[in-house]
Amino acid sequence: MRYSLKDIFLGVFKTAILLVFLEIFCSAILPAFGILEFKPAFNVLIILFLAFKLEAPFLPFLILFFQYIHSAFSVEGWASGTLAGVIIAMSVKYVKDMLNFSTAISTIVVVQIFQIAWFILIAFILSLKLGDFSNFFSIFIKYLPESFFLSLISHHFFKLLDNFWKVGKSSHGVRY
Repeated sequence: MRYSLKDIFLGVFKTAILLVFLEIFCSAILPAFGILEFKPAFNVLIILFLAFKLEAPFLPFLILFFQYIHSAFSVEGWASGTLAGVIIAMSVKYVKDMLNFSTAISTIVVVQIFQIAWFILIAFILSLKLGDFSNFFSIFIKYLPESFFLSLISHHFFKLLDNFWKVGKSSHGVRY
């Protein structure tokens, strides 16, 4: 499928609104109900979706944009998330022809694998910035419960984003 600029702007707008809503829900509503330690990183799911489904030369800029939105609601830096996102997107590019998203189980497994890779990268970057790798394991473990939740909902979340981005079974770039 080829995208027009209108389709891209509409997809970015809808996805940004969804991300802002989910970030507000996770950072304001959940803590109001006493759920303080559970904050799923929906930005990771969005970036994984874009890496899996969108073939566009401006993908790193989309990753930066969505990481920047996420950083307004998180203490995590947009720079480390963008770096991790671009590295993961590049690795997805090499293996995505071998991946199958036809079943919920396959989507859950693939998303979990790439989330683990994402969080290992984030833990490495944070440990590098701190200059202390003694907390690497604890930083990585902190992300695991949310990653399992995100993997479980990934199939339905990707279907929603498919509608936002009007992605068919195969996409072949962007039409200008």
